[in-house]
Amino acid sequence: MNKSPKVLSGINLTQVRYRRTIAYPSYRTNVFGRKHTKLHKSNLKLAMDQFLGPKNYKGEYYLNKYYYVPQNHQPNYVKPDLERGQSVKVTADSNDDKEAKDSSNFQYKLKVSRQRSLQPFPFNPFCKTNFQISKDLKQKIARDILEVGLSTQEVASKYKLKIPRIEAIVKLYSIEQEWKQNNKIDKDLAKMSETMYKMFPLFEPHLNGENLTEIPIPTKTKNSRFLTIAESEPFGPVEAAKVFGLEPAAETLAKLSEQGEHAAHHMQAKSTSKKNGFLAPVLQGEKSLFKFVEAKAGTVGYRYGTCLRDNKKDRKIGYDASGKMVYLL
Repeated sequence: MNKSPKVLSGINLTQVRYRRTIAYPSYRTNVFGRKHTKLHKSNLKLAMDQFLGPKNYKGEYYLNKYYYVPQNHQPNYVKPDLERGQSVKVTADSNDDKEAKDSSNFQYKLKVSRQRSLQPFPFNPFCKTNFQISKDLKQKIARDILEVGLSTQEVASKYKLKIPRIEAIVKLYSIEQEWKQNNKIDKDLAKMSETMYKMFPLFEPHLNGENLTEIPIPTKTKNSRFLTIAESEPFGPVEAAKVFGLEPAAETLAKLSEQGEHAAHHMQAKSTSKKNGFLAPVLQGEKSLFKFVEAKAGTVGYRYGTCLRDNKKDRKIGYDASGKMVYLL
């Protein structure tokens, strides 16, 4: 660290320069000894070439197991803490057949557990790759809701998926079918979606079932509260919920199970609701059709103006009971 004091208009400034260290690989690599004066390749470039391996005539690193996109529903993340730079040099055994020696069918000696293979960042064990829904399961869910008429609560308990995910699957499935009918899916989009579909693991209800009784952490509990109580006064989770102004977990779970347009209570209310409203006549020269419905003052829309911060860039962000990000007005 070098310090060089400077004086600028009566103010003493000190410029600090920190020494930077080169991030060499943590494992042992080959280094240059005495090399030709016209060879300008550095040790870092040599280590990168050792990691990538040789190229073929197409410019592909055919011996690097991270070069090709995985197509067997098993993620292929870099694991430097396990392989130590050795497993990227792939060689096929002499007793393997010709098909096994192909660049896309190499067998690697590094064996990784199921949980470790779903970890994209080596030093963050809490970040895991989520399981995607298979095409057959999507069709079953869409058929049960759209054709059979089951509610999202029944489908969620049947396939062990959360209700917001069920609603998203049905919505996206209907959009996909609409795009197919209108020929909006071109060859490039279909190829890309099929490639990405084979890159990630598939969801299996009996193995990867989601916790349907899980409640996201309320935002109000992330801040500390100080309360003075008597020594003999009982204080438990119920009293703590009253201090934070939170409802019981049973009520929160009941509200979460009633979300979505395909929920049981929503379909029942939709069938028994009264259509109170009328369409205004369109006069000559008008381009819009106005529909008037009954509404309660104070519950419709927001009042736009300077009192709200909905048009500001620094709006506060919070989370609702289902864990969805919302803006706090």
